[in-house]
Amino acid sequence: MSRKFVVLLSMLIGMTPFAIRADGPGVSATHVWMRVTKPDANALTGYMILKNLSNQTLTLATISSPDFESIVIRRGTSDDDKADLQPLSKLSIPAHKSLSFAPNSYYLVLIKPVKKLYDGDLVTLTLTFSDHSSLTIMAPVRRDRIEN
Repeated sequence: MSRKFVVLLSMLIGMTPFAIRADGPGVSATHVWMRVTKPDANALTGYMILKNLSNQTLTLATISSPDFESIVIRRGTSDDDKADLQPLSKLSIPAHKSLSFAPNSYYLVLIKPVKKLYDGDLVTLTLTFSDHSSLTIMAPVRRDRIEN
């Protein structure tokens, strides 16, 4: 190996831990998907798992998308008499814990899509947290399928 390559590799390896700590959101999102029942639906439901990677409790303050008129967070199911159908204004995620958006739990209601959405389409979501960080994610649209 050339000396220049070794020096460059050493610099990259040495800088990596600092870059990982300095950059990147305090929250990760996995298992993200939106459920649509028909292409002309007025609302979709959204699911994901958020993991707080920070050492402090973070609050999910807002969720927005250029693909929908509005987005609200709810808990329960619409066919459950005990469902809390009032939108929740914010949710806290304790340090190093996860929060699941899943059927029969917390879920997103994505209201009035700006265009018809089909199975396989991607929508953009931006989540903003109490520490003023934000996370933008691409969420696939799936046709009426619940994934565990």
